[in-house]
Amino acid sequence: MKLSVFCNRSEPRAAGYSAGAWRLVIIGLLLWAATGCHGKVEYALQVDGTGFTVTELGMLDGAQQSRLADLTAFGLAVAQGRTEAVTKPYVQADVQALLLQKLATEVAVRQSGQDEDQLRRMYQQHPEYELTVRHLVIVSERWRPQAQRDSARAEAAAALARIRAGEDFAKVASEVSQEPGAAESGGLLKPARKGDWVPEFWAAASALKVGQVSGVVETQYGFHVIKLIARRPIPFDEVRSSVLPRLVDLEAASGKAQAWAVRQGRAVKLHPTAISNWREGGPDSLTLASWPGGRLEGTDLNQYMLTLSIDEQARLESLDNARFHRVVSSVARNRLLAQRASQMGVTLTPAEQAGAAERWQSRVADWASSIGFHQGQSPKSVRKAAKDALGSSKQSVQIARAQVDSMSAALRAIYPVRFAGSSPP
Repeated sequence: MKLSVFCNRSEPRAAGYSAGAWRLVIIGLLLWAATGCHGKVEYALQVDGTGFTVTELGMLDGAQQSRLADLTAFGLAVAQGRTEAVTKPYVQADVQALLLQKLATEVAVRQSGQDEDQLRRMYQQHPEYELTVRHLVIVSERWRPQAQRDSARAEAAAALARIRAGEDFAKVASEVSQEPGAAESGGLLKPARKGDWVPEFWAAASALKVGQVSGVVETQYGFHVIKLIARRPIPFDEVRSSVLPRLVDLEAASGKAQAWAVRQGRAVKLHPTAISNWREGGPDSLTLASWPGGRLEGTDLNQYMLTLSIDEQARLESLDNARFHRVVSSVARNRLLAQRASQMGVTLTPAEQAGAAERWQSRVADWASSIGFHQGQSPKSVRKAAKDALGSSKQSVQIARAQVDSMSAALRAIYPVRFAGSSPP
C-alpha cells in the first residue's frame, strides 16, 4: 500500500502497523499535508489575511466560493469600520447623478426663457415656509392593541382640554409629553421645513395660524397636540433648486435641454491608442478622453467600473473596441457635464452631498445587521457569519447577499481575494 501526500518525503511502510495505528498514521499524514508539511496552514481561499481551508470550503463550487469571498470581505469592512471606503465610488456616482439632474433642471429653466427676476416673483406668490412649533405626544404606535390606542388618544385629548382651558402649553407639554427631553424643552422643536416631519404632522402644523393650537393629531408615533409658534418664509435662494419644477414647465423645455447636452458632449475627444494601451494593462495615468479644460484618465474609468458587478465588468471588458469606445465616451461626457455644472454655478448643498453618503451607510448597516456582521467583530466570527449567510434561506439574508454580490468589485479593491489554483468566476 502506498500513500500519496503533497511533500517529497519517504513513505512509511505499511508492515508492522496495526489497523488502529495505521489510521492514526493516515490522519497524521493528511494533517501534515494540509499544513504544507511545515506547520503552516495552506488556504484554498484567502480574503486579505483571512483564509478558508479546503476542508472548510467543503463541496462549494466556484460561484459559491466567490460569493463567500465577497461576504467575508464585506464582513471585514464592517468589522474594521471601513465601509465608507467600500461605498465611496457609489457615493461619488450618486453625487454626480444628483448634480447632473440639477444641471438638467437648470438648463431647462434657462432654455424656457424665464429669467431670475421672473422666477423670484413667481416664488414669492407661493413661498415655502419654515415652521417652529411646540408639541406634546402620547406615544402609541399603530401596531399596538386598540385599547392602548384609545387610552393614549384620551390622554392627549385631556391634555388638549387643559390647554384650551387656559393652561400654558409648555407647562402641560413638560408634564405629559412622552417625547425625550420634553420636560426641559416644554415640547419646543427646532425649526423645520417640509419633509423634515412626517406628512400628517406637517400638514396639521402648516394649517395653523401663529399662536393657534391643533386638535389631536395621529401619526405613526402616536397622538400629538401642536401649537404653531412661528412661520418664516424661506428665501428663494435657499430653496431655488427644489421649487423650480413647480415654477417652470420643465417637460416642455426638456428637449432643448437634451439638445444642449448633446452639443456639449461633442467636445469630448477619444484617444484610441491610449484606450487600447490601458485595456492591455497600461498605467491608469493614461488620458483616455479629453475636452477643453478637462480629461478622463484610466483612474477615472476604474472608479466607474468599481460600481459595476463582476458580471457587468466582465461584459464590459469583453466588448470590441467600437463598443468599448462608446462606454468611454459616455463616462467622459458625464464628467464634462459635471464640470459644466460647476462653471454655471450649479452645485449640491452640503446636506445633499451628506445625504448621498448617509443613504449608503444606512443600506450597509441594514445588510450587515441581516447577515450578522458588526463593528469590532473578530475575523473568526466574520468567517462563521459569512459561511452561515452563504447557506441561509432567510429572505432578509438573501436580499443582503444579493446586494453584497453587486459590490464585489469595490470590496475586492480593498480586500484582495486569492484562490489556490485557478480562480473561480
